[in-house]
Formats: sequence, structure tokens, C-alpha cells
Amino acid sequence: MYLGKRCKYAEECTVYQDENNEVKKPVFLIRNVFCNRGLKGWKNCKRYMAYERGEKVDDTMTPYG
Repeated sequence: MYLGKRCKYAEECTVYQDENNEVKKPVFLIRNVFCNRGLKGWKNCKRYMAYERGEKVDDTMTPYG
């Protein structure tokens, strides 16, 4: 289990790395809501949940799906 505050997939996540053109909100807001909030934020992130299920995560996928 990941005990830090930042998502364990942050290094490979195009959203966290600000390389995803599908995200229309400022990246710092997205990081605060999903990436750096711990389990509460991660469970609301569609990318995180897909990673956890072992699914392929497309580079354009957003936290919203």
C-alpha cells in the first residue's frame, strides 16, 4: 500500500506531468484534487483506478475518465 500523499503513478501520469492536452483546468488544481490528496483523491481519479485494475491507460485519459 502506498502511504505517501502523492499518487504512486505520478511519474508516469500525463496529467500530473502536465502533458495531457485534454485537461482544461489548471494542473495545480487537478493535482490538489486528485494527485496529492491521498487515497480520497486517488479513488476519485479514473486514471488511478484504471492503473490499479491493471488496465491500459491512454495518455489522453483524464482523472474524469
